[in-house]
Amino acid sequence: MPTKAAKSNLSVLKTIRIIEILARAHEPMRLSELAAQSDMPPSTTLRMVNTLVECGYAYQEEHGQQRYGLTMRFLQIGQLAADHFSIRDVAHPFLVSLAQETRETCCLSIDDHGCVRYLDVVENAQSNILIRQRIGGSAPMHCTGSGKILLSKYTPEALDDLVAQHGLPQMTSHTITSPDELRYEVAKSIERGYSMDDEECEIGMRCMAAPIYGSNGKVTAALSLSGPISRMTKMRCEVELYPRLQAYAQQITQKIGGQNPVR
Repeated sequence: MPTKAAKSNLSVLKTIRIIEILARAHEPMRLSELAAQSDMPPSTTLRMVNTLVECGYAYQEEHGQQRYGLTMRFLQIGQLAADHFSIRDVAHPFLVSLAQETRETCCLSIDDHGCVRYLDVVENAQSNILIRQRIGGSAPMHCTGSGKILLSKYTPEALDDLVAQHGLPQMTSHTITSPDELRYEVAKSIERGYSMDDEECEIGMRCMAAPIYGSNGKVTAALSLSGPISRMTKMRCEVELYPRLQAYAQQITQKIGGQNPVR
């Protein structure tokens, strides 16, 4: 007997099949046509397509044959995805240069539904330290340098919602687990222009991040440097690494048509 998870995955696959059929169609489709092409009973097809309609991804004609089609929402999602990939394309040469200059691992990340998502990672090839960031990988917001920078665009209410949804799990003995302390850290990051992960995600590792701004003047991505605390001392971070990190973040901001916020 299929498990609940298996049934759920099967429903997702059926819904994706319907989306792909509607996307290829030159005009809206009748339910009978959609059921025939998807090789599903009309009742199942109706349930799947109605879910898409309820979520705003499909529509049903009000008159005539009451056919089904996809809405412009898919274009909006596609544009968001394209924007992220364009940021990665623009930023990659800067990541390579920054990693070579500092001999530390450089990352580009975005906010993906309340988690840090790594779009690009350029590792320090000369180090024997294992860096956990991987392209496409994710990390919590509250204990990473990139996460704290990305949280700087949140309203107080949005930050409270994030904490309520994801919690503040303790990754190490240095991890922030208090909402008040997280608010303070985010405010401090905004004030000084960079954030710091001081062994909060992984013992022995330090990370600092700077914001990349979009055309609306809000943080759209984070540029970060990671390395062992033996190399990335607090003095080196403040005196040497931060000026370089900030300069590169600003260059990426300019390349993508972003602008710094008016304080």
